[in-house]
Amino acid sequence: MENNRDAGPGRKFLEGIIVSAAIMVMFMLLQIMVSIVGIEAAMLAYMTRGGNNIQYVESALMDILSEPGYLTTLTVVATLVSTVFSVPAYWIIWGRKKTAQDKQYFREKVLRLKPFAMIIIASCGLYYLAILIAAVIAVVSPETMNDYNEMMDTALGGSQMLAMLAAVILAPVNEECIMRGLILKNLQRFFTTPVVVIIQAVLFGIFHANWVQGLYVLPVGAALGYVAVKTRSVMPSIFMHLFYNMLSFVVIFLPEFCQTGIFAISAVVVSAAAVWFMGSTERERI
Repeated sequence: MENNRDAGPGRKFLEGIIVSAAIMVMFMLLQIMVSIVGIEAAMLAYMTRGGNNIQYVESALMDILSEPGYLTTLTVVATLVSTVFSVPAYWIIWGRKKTAQDKQYFREKVLRLKPFAMIIIASCGLYYLAILIAAVIAVVSPETMNDYNEMMDTALGGSQMLAMLAAVILAPVNEECIMRGLILKNLQRFFTTPVVVIIQAVLFGIFHANWVQGLYVLPVGAALGYVAVKTRSVMPSIFMHLFYNMLSFVVIFLPEFCQTGIFAISAVVVSAAAVWFMGSTERERI
């Protein structure tokens, strides 16, 4: 059988990048379809009460799209539906194929205090790095950042509990099974680790469907991909993604100084140095 890494460039591109992109688009479309169905259901409820004249329908649509509570619920439902498909898909295609050596490696090298401490420290640094990138975008294009903030407030500005459910639980599980599960594993069949990490990080940015978030999650996606490759599992990347997303709900309760640019820069530098030092002391890096 021909080794996929030795295949021609055209075939590598087709089977590697195109197939991975197709997987990403499929799950994006799934969530879009669920959202459309939810909006249409709400529209139908409006129309049964007030008729179907054009002005009323347009007014009803605007009400729905500006109601944070309903859109937050819709975000949870769309993410949940995607998760229902992504988790079994990853398990059937890749997860259940783990070898005895992979399982032993995970138990002996990954399930230890130091790797998870490194993940937590790295997550903090990445969170503040994302804040710095977002701050640069806000300076370069204030209107773009305002539009992004309004979009996020609308999508997750309803119930705080539902917002946390979507961002802290469902999104990490769903996105890791898609990006670091289905897509990264597919890319590993064709490309070397550095190329795999870069490609899946770019696709991860595109998956968020807005260029502001797409830019500041690039380093996050690269780190998550690296963790998934080194640990041979999506579980650590799910934990890292979960902790990273949770920080957005925690940082607002910290002292004001912890939300300044100086603190963000310090957090990035200190966390990077700490992770590097902890990693350099390992005889065999994770």
